[in-house]
Amino acid sequence: MNNFNHNSDLYGPATYIAPPPEKRNSFARYLAVTMLAVAIGGAFLGLGLAAGYTTTRHFLPEPPPAVEVANNNPGFNSISLEPMIIAIDPQIPDFTQVIATAKDAVVSINVMAAVPRSGFFNVTEQPGAGSGFIFAQDDDYVFIATNNHVIANATTITISLDDNERVDARAIGTDIESDLAVLAVSKAALEEKGVPFTVVDLGCSDSMRMGDSVVAIGNAMGAGQTATKGIISAVNLQITVNDPNSRVPLTLDVLQTDAAVNQGNSGGPLINHHGEVIGIVTAKLFGQGIEGMGYVLPINDIRDLLLMLKEEGSTRHAFIGLITVQINEQIRNQFNLPSLGLLIREVVPDGPSCIAGLEEWDLIVQFDGKPITNLEEYREALFASSPGDEVIIGLYRNRVFLEIPVVLGSRIH
Repeated sequence: MNNFNHNSDLYGPATYIAPPPEKRNSFARYLAVTMLAVAIGGAFLGLGLAAGYTTTRHFLPEPPPAVEVANNNPGFNSISLEPMIIAIDPQIPDFTQVIATAKDAVVSINVMAAVPRSGFFNVTEQPGAGSGFIFAQDDDYVFIATNNHVIANATTITISLDDNERVDARAIGTDIESDLAVLAVSKAALEEKGVPFTVVDLGCSDSMRMGDSVVAIGNAMGAGQTATKGIISAVNLQITVNDPNSRVPLTLDVLQTDAAVNQGNSGGPLINHHGEVIGIVTAKLFGQGIEGMGYVLPINDIRDLLLMLKEEGSTRHAFIGLITVQINEQIRNQFNLPSLGLLIREVVPDGPSCIAGLEEWDLIVQFDGKPITNLEEYREALFASSPGDEVIIGLYRNRVFLEIPVVLGSRIH
C-alpha cells in the first residue's frame, strides 16, 4: 500500500476519464462478436478432437504406459512408470532360508594359542577366534574344516554351534601350504549339550561367476555367528599372504567377494544361493580406503585336501627336490643369461630332480610346457601337480636348452 501511495504522490492525483459513449458501444459490439466466434470455433474444435480421438482409438495401437515426472526438487528429476509385474529371478534367492539351512553346520572356533615373546617368560597364551563348518561325519565324530592359521599353535580348541555351549575339539590334520585344517568333535559331546548340528553340502566353485550372490557366515570379531551378503567380485585370482607360521609367503588361488568379512570370519564358509559351500574365507585386504576385498579358497581346489586331512591327518604335495633362486631382469643382464627363470642353487640328494639328472646352476624356464619366470609361477605349477606325475622341465645348461623328464615325489605335511 505504501508503494502505491508513493507512486500516486510522485505522479500527482489520479484522474478518471470516461471514454466517449460511441466508443463503448463499438467495443461492446466487437466483444460480443468475438465471443460468439470463439464459442462456435470451440464447438467445432471439440467435435474435431472427439472424432480424431475416436479414430485414433479405433485404428492405432494402445499407447505406452503413462510417465509421471516428479519435480518437487528442482535439482533432481525422478520418473515413475505405471506399476508392472516383474517375475522373480531364481538366481536372486531368499537368503533367510539359505542361512537357516546352513547355519547349523557353521561353528565358532575359540582357541588359546602359545605365542612366543621376549623376556624371562618366553611363551605366553593369547585367545583367538575363527570360524569353520561341518563337512563330514562318521558314527562318532563330526569333522570341521577351517584355516590352519586359525588353530596354529593352539593349546586348547573349543567350538560352539549356538554361541552359548562350548565343546572341546582337537586338530586331526593341518596343512600350512594350503592354509587348511580339520578338527574333530565328539558327537556324544554335542548331544550331551543338546546342540543341533548338520553337515553342509559342498557346491561347485568352478561354476561361480562375477556377480553371483553369496553369503558369508562366521564368528566375526569373536562375537558369535553373523551373516553378511554380497557377490562374487572376481574369479581366478592369486594372492600372496605373509603367514607367520610359514617360512615363506603363501601363494593361494582364490575367489574375491565383497561380502563383509572381519577377523574371526577366517575358516568360515562362503555359501551360494543353494545353501552350498563354494569356498573358505581365508584373507582380507586391509588399509585406508579399502573396502569389500575378501578372499576365499575355492572348494573345488581344496575338497580332496580336506578329505585327505580327515582320513590321514596330513596332505601329500608334489615334491621335486630343488632349492632355487629367482632371476630378475637386473641379474639376467649382469650375467648375460639367456632368459628369466629360476636358477638351481641346490639339488636335494636322492630326490626326484637328482635322480632325473638336474644339476646345480641349471636355469629352469619351463615346467611341463608352462613358462616359468618367477617363484610364484613355479610354485603354482608344482602345487597343481600330484605325486607320481611325470613332468618335463625345460632348462638352460651352459646356454643349451634341454628338456628333462622328472617323476615327482611326495612331500607329507
